[in-house]
Amino acid sequence: MDIVTYFDESVLELQALYPENEAKALMYWLYEDILLIKKAHLHLFSKELSFTEALQLNTLKNRLLNGEPIQYVLGYAYFMDLLIQVNPAVLIPRPETEELVQAVLAAYKTWAEPKPTAILDICTGSGCIALALKKALVEPSVFALDVSEEAIQTAQHNATQLKLSIQFEHLSVLDEIGMNYLHQTDAAIWVSNPPYICEAEKAEMHVNVLQYEPHLALFVESEDPILFYRKIAQAFCLNPNAQELYFEISEFQVEALTQLAKELALRPTFKKDLQAKWRILELRK
Repeated sequence: MDIVTYFDESVLELQALYPENEAKALMYWLYEDILLIKKAHLHLFSKELSFTEALQLNTLKNRLLNGEPIQYVLGYAYFMDLLIQVNPAVLIPRPETEELVQAVLAAYKTWAEPKPTAILDICTGSGCIALALKKALVEPSVFALDVSEEAIQTAQHNATQLKLSIQFEHLSVLDEIGMNYLHQTDAAIWVSNPPYICEAEKAEMHVNVLQYEPHLALFVESEDPILFYRKIAQAFCLNPNAQELYFEISEFQVEALTQLAKELALRPTFKKDLQAKWRILELRK
């Protein structure tokens, strides 16, 4: 079969799960990764798929048809200007998390000298936030922690591949050891993308998220949806070195987080993402 016909037929198959534009985007990504053919060049080729190419594409396409995210199928994702290894132990980096990093970078530029010498990334997952900050800023030390040992291993691999120095810690912010770490860290800037999707919201989520991405990093009990925000913010208040705290948030938790900031005597600033949803919370003492 020629490559254009295979592409068109595959897009039709994938539309059982995805809108047409998204199905096309998935196939373009497969073609670039497997056949080294870019989107703009596809219709310039007159080429028959070899047996090996067809077998490889069919194997990957069938994983997509089962709802597996293409980033897990191929084993990597893009985050800002970094290529990050991902697997089912870590979340796939989202564009809105890039906006969180950009908010931290913008604020760092406004700091008077001497600038902060340490930054802490809480619930680091693949390490994408910590790695992007370290690459952009270079000078400050970057520390990162996560409750998942598999996530820490993935993040450490990414740091090694990218030749970026990050100190990773296998810790939970929900237990005493993790809290003690937060109380004692020298980091002036804290950033976190913690679990914030309520269990009750599962029914509205796409199958590729529910079946493949780590629930530990996604979901929080509906009875206490701001659990991680509260624990981290409380520790932030008790640490004399901590000055600024940046969260990725759910648009549905603005009221609760506003109340939390008031209770802790912190100054909140909420920002919308490019989809016009409240997505970033900046807290200052």
